[in-house]
Amino acid sequence: MTIFDEVKELVDVPTAARSYGVEVHRGNMALCPFHRERHPSCKLYEDHYYCFGCQAHGDVIKLVQELFGLTPIGAVRQINSDFALGLDVDKPPDMDAVNRRRREIAECKAEKARVEHMYDVLLRYFTLLDKYKICYAPKTPDEETDRRFVYALQNIGYAEYMLETFNRFDKEQQEEIKTEVDRIEREYKRCIEEWGECLGNRFT
Repeated sequence: MTIFDEVKELVDVPTAARSYGVEVHRGNMALCPFHRERHPSCKLYEDHYYCFGCQAHGDVIKLVQELFGLTPIGAVRQINSDFALGLDVDKPPDMDAVNRRRREIAECKAEKARVEHMYDVLLRYFTLLDKYKICYAPKTPDEETDRRFVYALQNIGYAEYMLETFNRFDKEQQEEIKTEVDRIEREYKRCIEEWGECLGNRFT
């Protein structure tokens, strides 16, 4: 395995692109840094990029080469330094160090995915309750109160609190409420199965 292979193994294209100021949108579509455009046409895959507008393409090393006008080895040095990979570019890679770094990156990605999932659960639950509160609010004083409206009123304050404070929690606090987020996820699924999701004045 060469130093080039190690760099490509340790740093994916979307991570490098964001770190170097490329504007990345949903679905890892980016505004291509190699031609002027108003709408994202460059797709960032884990191991390569491809622009449907100007056909620019390559791996993470080629991306950094083109962004900074570097040679391939210069791009490797840049990535190695900026991402603190700890690789000795002038010597065969220290596989123990590479494997440690690989584990660190994998753990970091897993932690990021875990946090994003927990936040997504809280957001979906709050959004559902907000829809119930709006869709099923009594239209007249004499109208029978829908239980979805009552449920939303009873729970939306807590859901909003959890959503707003989650991102201020540190890693330890986030781990402490994992059981509660799991409970909320089950409750969200129960609501969807029993009552459906309100869409404007219609519901499914």
